[in-house]
Amino acid sequence: MALEHDESLEDYEERFQLSYKRARCTLDIESLKLFLIKGIREDLLETLNLLLGGDIYELPYEDIKTVFKNHFIEYRKMGRVSQIVASSSSSNTSIKSEIGNMLEDFKSEMLQTLSL
Repeated sequence: MALEHDESLEDYEERFQLSYKRARCTLDIESLKLFLIKGIREDLLETLNLLLGGDIYELPYEDIKTVFKNHFIEYRKMGRVSQIVASSSSSNTSIKSEIGNMLEDFKSEMLQTLSL
């Protein structure tokens, strides 16, 4: 089982849970966590590791679900930003500068996290 290209992490986790329940097998929580994470694309996994400041494999299963949910919230926010950009051509420059500011803030936070 793998994360679909246009699927959010939260949706992927829900689909994973449904598949696990349908299989009617029992796995310990560590094995379940490893199978869940194994289905995530490598680029997204690296991003999550950078944002967490460590290895996502080290987190408990419930914390991983929380990370997935938070990522979904950010994913939706970014989707709204791209919809705004597509629908309003008159305010494109202000939105582009706002996105640029968001990216700069993100870059600063990442550098600060890496320095710690």
